[in-house]
Amino acid sequence: MLSKTMISTPFGHEEPSIITDLEEFLQECSKLGFNTINISDIDRLPKNSIIFTFTNDAAKKTFDIAKNTKHKKSIFCATQVFEPTLDAALYSLNLLLISDFDRALRAQRRVLNMLNSHNSFFLSGNDADAQITIAPHAQPYALIAEDIENNFIQSVAEFFEVHYAHMNPQEPSPFSFRGTLKISGILTVLRRSNPTLPEGLRASLKWLSDRISEEGALLVIEDNTITSLKINGNEHVKLLDLAAGPRGLKLTEFAIGVNDTITNIIDYKINSQLNEGINGVHIAIGDGSSGYHIDFLSPEVNVSPTRQ
Repeated sequence: MLSKTMISTPFGHEEPSIITDLEEFLQECSKLGFNTINISDIDRLPKNSIIFTFTNDAAKKTFDIAKNTKHKKSIFCATQVFEPTLDAALYSLNLLLISDFDRALRAQRRVLNMLNSHNSFFLSGNDADAQITIAPHAQPYALIAEDIENNFIQSVAEFFEVHYAHMNPQEPSPFSFRGTLKISGILTVLRRSNPTLPEGLRASLKWLSDRISEEGALLVIEDNTITSLKINGNEHVKLLDLAAGPRGLKLTEFAIGVNDTITNIIDYKINSQLNEGINGVHIAIGDGSSGYHIDFLSPEVNVSPTRQ
């Protein structure tokens, strides 16, 4: 059941407006008591806002407007590249409203300090058996309280994870990962239609996501490359290889999630960006353009420095 709560940390105890391009979503948010605005009706962002876009055109307009808005504090939810449905957006909004932003930002600072102080880590909890080594001078991306003291527009995911990305295949990876993880869910992102990908991938990935959410999966990674994804002993790695496009099964992201307030109500069948912030880790393949970007979510996994 959706309920309206105050998101105090990003907005300094002031009321945010909900901005979107889907009228039905505006209507539902109005019922919760939010001030709501259709993106097509404005040329400046209000001082505080939560933005849900359902189309790429609306996302582009959002950032065009943001450039022309001097004073703004905005949380951006790119619903169109995940699951652009009313139900998925309401689910995401609910997770956002119950999230403890202050606690998540403090947790990001702790994780950031750990990653900057060590270069070798082991993963434990939730049957994880894995190791990761961080390359010298690799910089993790994190959001801390100072980053949102003044004006900002930030993707909602950045509030709830610390991550390393390897999006340029011509450059060396900032991390080296190997081991096994128990997977509770996946997320899939394709930013625009790609005719070079095989037909039917979206339906196949939805089927895979539903299976994993119901039965779990075991992921095996060797030398930054996924070698196996099994559900009840059945292998599905070929589907991943097809969906990821030219990047194939090589890892493109390693992240540590810090949002522990959503653990008990998360629904892995919904392809929501909020899911990837769950407390634990996730790794990913693909870049979201030449092929699908696929996140593999492993909650309740702890990352600890390896004893030297």
